[in-house]
Amino acid sequence: MISDFIASWDLFFEPYALTLLSAALLSLIGVVTAARRQVFIAAAVAQASTLGYALFTLLIGVGTLPAAIRDVVCVAAAVLAAVLTMLYGSSRREGARLDADELTAAVFLLGGAGSVLALARAPAGMEQLRRLQASSVIGATTLDVVLFAVLLVAAAVFVILRHRALVLVLSDPVMAAAVGMRLRVWNIALAVTCGLALGLAVISTGALYAFATLALPVMVAKHFCGQVRDLFWAAPLVAVATVLVGLFLAYVWDLPPGQLIATLLCAWLGLAVVARRVWDALAS
Repeated sequence: MISDFIASWDLFFEPYALTLLSAALLSLIGVVTAARRQVFIAAAVAQASTLGYALFTLLIGVGTLPAAIRDVVCVAAAVLAAVLTMLYGSSRREGARLDADELTAAVFLLGGAGSVLALARAPAGMEQLRRLQASSVIGATTLDVVLFAVLLVAAAVFVILRHRALVLVLSDPVMAAAVGMRLRVWNIALAVTCGLALGLAVISTGALYAFATLALPVMVAKHFCGQVRDLFWAAPLVAVATVLVGLFLAYVWDLPPGQLIATLLCAWLGLAVVARRVWDALAS
């Protein structure tokens, strides 16, 4: 079975590579959203990106533009919607009539329902929307792989070079401001980066898989890492290991890999909770 799975990489290199690269990138981004208590905002961002895609598909018409131009415009719309949602969610202040959780819930529901309504009479658009919601990487291209490889390398290099500053902003923003760091610039840059990565991932891999690999690896790693800085290597390790296991099992059992990987991550989270409680009980 393992040899057959390894041989299948020649045929499915782009889907496999995209699945791995996007999981590694999103798990890095997930450290930021988890540290800033914005995990559910990320779920709303994923839905908002599908709504942006749907609205622009409706606006320009599914069949009125060449396929290449149409795809670029719709992807740009999805990413823009994700970035704007992340920026707005990050800028919320206490005392607003709608708190962050209420606003996030509204955006999440609007994105999910609105995208379906926008494309209800467009069969081709609905088919693409179902693909985004179902999380499929069958249509992955070499361009997708190269794009996520570049983004992952850029994110990893930034984390390595600006590790201390990033951890300080995430773990102690008051101290970061006291030592002269420009928190507003950092907040905008982090929000744009998260929105960009998540918006592109939703279009390439689907909303369910994108959100699962952003949120769950960090949740698993948090049970074994005591500091934020350790999450930047632990979360991608959990994500990549789970993706490899998930791809293998999906190949053997002929199951959708995105949904299987999300289920495995949930299982690891349950095991991590139990293991941590057992460890704490033994330690006490």
